[in-house]
Amino acid sequence: MIALAVAVALSPAAFAGENRSAEEVNALMTDKTFDGVYIPKNKQFSAYEAPDGTHNVLRPSGKRDKGRKWWVNDKGQHCTTHKKYPEGRCAYVQDAGNGEYHKINDSGEHTHTLTNFRDGNQL
Repeated sequence: MIALAVAVALSPAAFAGENRSAEEVNALMTDKTFDGVYIPKNKQFSAYEAPDGTHNVLRPSGKRDKGRKWWVNDKGQHCTTHKKYPEGRCAYVQDAGNGEYHKINDSGEHTHTLTNFRDGNQL
């Protein structure tokens, strides 16, 4: 019974709703491909975060975004550039459990859901 309580207490789900640290976000994102949904517009995408900071995005239509960058700032937020936001937009990353992560902006709004993380560039 005690072992079960310890296992539950140490599981990733126990930390759901807490912002991941910069180190955790870097480990999660670097050299990973993942699937995502931009919640406000229900737009699906897949992305690859290259170790050199290149942010590659593939849309369901087959369109690929070019010239984008990603990084983790000193607050531990995952940041990406976009043609509309060349300075970048940043959001906290929270573990929602079962391999799902939520990006939460400074206003506390859930902006993205990220899933299906896999190693390397699989776009």
